[in-house]
Amino acid sequence: MTQAALPSDEVLQQALQEAPARAQRLADFLEQEFEALRQRDMTAFEGLQSQKSETLDQLSQLAQWCQQMQPAPQAWQDLQESLTQSRENHLRNIQLLQRQLDAVRGALQALQGESAPATDLYDRSGHVSRRYAAWSHHLA
Repeated sequence: MTQAALPSDEVLQQALQEAPARAQRLADFLEQEFEALRQRDMTAFEGLQSQKSETLDQLSQLAQWCQQMQPAPQAWQDLQESLTQSRENHLRNIQLLQRQLDAVRGALQALQGESAPATDLYDRSGHVSRRYAAWSHHLA
């Protein structure tokens, strides 16, 4: 990734002032995305993607600028906890989406009479594995 030239102080200060609101918007989009995935509302999920991407692009641009500054501005440092939580929420959403896709693939394979890939029905402690439980729950 190439480094973007630092903007004028005025543009940078404006971006830093807007950053907390953008970080909060990102967190809100990720929560809305999670709810849409949980409810399997793909229309709502897809509707959030362009707004989420725009917010991510803005924060990414600011991150590139702040990375070039030593030390990074305090306003940017103050956002790190919020941005870390957003990253974790994004990963949570990816996992939920992946589980739902796996369940759909498994259901399609079952409907098409294909043998499903070997799945572990039980974990090491002898309990029903999460993956199998999630998959069987979706079919019920």
